[in-house]
Amino acid sequence: MGTYSFIPIIALFCYIFLFMTMLAAKKDRTINAFMLVLGCMILWTGGSFLMRMQMWPNVKFWYDVSNIGLYMLGYAFFNYAFAFVGCKKTFWKHFWFLTGVLMNVINISTGFFLRYPETVYGAGGEVAFVYTPTWRVAFLFVYCAAVIAHMFALLFRYMKRSEIPRRQFTPVLLGIFILFAGHVLFILPFFQGFPTDILSGLLNAFCMFYALYRRRLFKLTLLVSRGSCYVLSAGLSVLIFSNLFAPMEHFITTHMTAFAQYNTLIVALVFALSIFLIYFILKKFIDSVFVREDIARAEKLKEFSLAASKSLHVDEILSELVDVISRTISVQHVYVCIPAHEGAPFQIARSSSPLDDRSFSLPADSPIALWLQEHNECLLMSDFRWTVAYKSMWEQEKKQIADLGIECFVPLKDEKSLVGIVLLSAKEKNAAYTYDDISFLSSVDSIGSIAVKNSHLYERAYLEARTDELTGLFNRKYFGEILRKQYQKCRSKNQSLALIILNVDDFKLYNQLYGNREGDIALQRVARIIRACVGENGFVARYSGKEFAVILPYYNLMAARDLAENIRRQILAMNKSAEDYTLKVLTVSGGVCSIPYAASNLQQLIDNADMAVYHVKRSGKNAIKVYTNGNSAVQRDPVEESPDKQSIYSEYANTIYALTAAIDTKDHYTFNHSKNVAYYATELATAAGLNPDHIEMVREAALLHDVGKIGIPEHVLNKPGRLTGEEYAIMKGHVENSIGIIRHLPSLDYVIPAVIGHHERYDGHGYPRRIAGEDIPLSARILGIADAFDAMMSRRAYKEPYPVARALDILDQEAGRQFDPQLAPLFIQLVKSGRIQVHSDAEPEY
Repeated sequence: MGTYSFIPIIALFCYIFLFMTMLAAKKDRTINAFMLVLGCMILWTGGSFLMRMQMWPNVKFWYDVSNIGLYMLGYAFFNYAFAFVGCKKTFWKHFWFLTGVLMNVINISTGFFLRYPETVYGAGGEVAFVYTPTWRVAFLFVYCAAVIAHMFALLFRYMKRSEIPRRQFTPVLLGIFILFAGHVLFILPFFQGFPTDILSGLLNAFCMFYALYRRRLFKLTLLVSRGSCYVLSAGLSVLIFSNLFAPMEHFITTHMTAFAQYNTLIVALVFALSIFLIYFILKKFIDSVFVREDIARAEKLKEFSLAASKSLHVDEILSELVDVISRTISVQHVYVCIPAHEGAPFQIARSSSPLDDRSFSLPADSPIALWLQEHNECLLMSDFRWTVAYKSMWEQEKKQIADLGIECFVPLKDEKSLVGIVLLSAKEKNAAYTYDDISFLSSVDSIGSIAVKNSHLYERAYLEARTDELTGLFNRKYFGEILRKQYQKCRSKNQSLALIILNVDDFKLYNQLYGNREGDIALQRVARIIRACVGENGFVARYSGKEFAVILPYYNLMAARDLAENIRRQILAMNKSAEDYTLKVLTVSGGVCSIPYAASNLQQLIDNADMAVYHVKRSGKNAIKVYTNGNSAVQRDPVEESPDKQSIYSEYANTIYALTAAIDTKDHYTFNHSKNVAYYATELATAAGLNPDHIEMVREAALLHDVGKIGIPEHVLNKPGRLTGEEYAIMKGHVENSIGIIRHLPSLDYVIPAVIGHHERYDGHGYPRRIAGEDIPLSARILGIADAFDAMMSRRAYKEPYPVARALDILDQEAGRQFDPQLAPLFIQLVKSGRIQVHSDAEPEY
């Protein structure tokens, strides 16, 4: 037989080519392990080639080099399988490494296992290398068999744990079989001199390479990386010049005699130039075919990342996700499935076409969902169909997947849970999903998962910020936002907007009797009743600790009252099953108001509903009151109403006059001033169309608005000159003093909004809260005008009374700045028409 030197040459060239290809790949354990296999094969085949070429220094040296690669190849193969299955125990890896090193040392020094071959020269001068194996070569085969057996054990153990890679392992197992068979054939007499071992090793390397590609650890465009271009261009140049070298030399010697002595140099330069030219052409071709596509995908990925980072809404992110996949991969259909909540089925939330069927539903415990949750990588249906997990799926699930033509599943996973699944149908022309596709989808998955996670965190935070933790209803802050939005919507359609405020009666006592935990449970049950009654017709909020508010768009007063009455009856019957029902009964007092029938703006709507609640509280509780500009109606259970209730205000009259008398003992002016303000405010409230209950509240607030002056030192209160800045600050404190006194009288706390706001200015420059416009309660705006007018008409130590005309002019000038721009002109008209009799320390001028 001949030397067959072309076989190790081809093998060596292929190994170097694969090695150069892997240099451009992103490194991980498996890629590094495969490069170690290639390195051992390069030593093996390179040593064999140089040995057959009888290169310097001698045959034995290159034989030993070849054997180092061969003996370490067993360890390299095991290390490859070790990395391929993701094993972490390193004992056996170290064991096989040390065994391979030991066998190399023994064989190099003694030739114990297999001596270097005998060189045989043929009649034509060809050289053959003949091996004479002995029984000791069996050690090599035992070593290889042990390593291969261990490799098989690793692979099969992993296949039992995860069946998806079985088809990926098939090329690896085939390569191992080919390699083992090649070495067995090598020792048979019929194949002596023919390098079946090297040929089988080459085939094995390509099997391993294909297995890596099937596992999508790199892309085939790596075959045309820069290093590969160098190898290809050099190889092509060698093949071309091996046939053109002699003709070129002859041409130079014959036709270019002047350069004949430089013929070798010229041929070398042309050879180098051809390598560069071929490389340049290959590089241009690669850039136009592959790099441009990579750049385009990178740009689209960048655009998606930017768009996803700008949005915190799931719908917008999913729309961008579908769009970037549809524009980048030639896939027929894209579906994104997300669960409504943790543990819920995955349902289609977005698709590439509005006409797509969206009835698909994948249970959270489906084998597909569980596989994606565990592995967090793309799953191809062509791989999954071979698994037991697929066979265990319900036929209905398989039918749904088949009907949609799904071929690829992409997980959207945050740190712990699967937040979504992207379903991709077959590609156009039924093309296979490539490494580039999977790599791109993995990048989209990473960006999309983070974006979806952030949007969920945002929505959760947003939900927590607008809901009450205990009841799950909207909180007071968000209630204000909803009320404004619904008001604008109803106003644009010229429709009414109703508001119900429900206050739980005697809830403090309930907590004292049964504890805060039972109180919380009671509030949760009340919230559930209100939410069930309202349904989709309105919005329910926890307005304060024991108070609830219901916004009802497009409801009139009577419809809102009927709904409130239904809620009241259900809450009353809530604890009827309890043994101590008579003690554990809960009732609510409710107020109903609507805009525009009984209020002109949102602040009035809230204030009037609150007023109705105050009226119910003072008239016996457990009732619903409708606030109207005229008479108001109260609905209650007849058995609950006190028969001896005569006047809802008379029982508080003594308290009010006791407080005003206390003021009189300290400052007679303040006592008379409070009575005058009560008169002016009552008349203005009546003319403004307030109902009797509201008017009475304004009168009582007027009587009490300066009760806090009891705490002001007399030298400040009766100072004849202008107050200093410090004294004025003390004087302004009478508002807080008034609230401090009134808040200890629960039966009178309904006057607090008017009292605390009577020194606020319409332009926002008043005190103590510096609120402006209609944020100032209507009763406080009425009180402010009455208070200022009487102050101008009174004689004080530091001033004389103003003439009526001047006081009215000031009111007119300050309308819209200090005073309400509608109430101030109304008050002026009442005075000029005589409906308000002026109590003044000066003579009127008209």
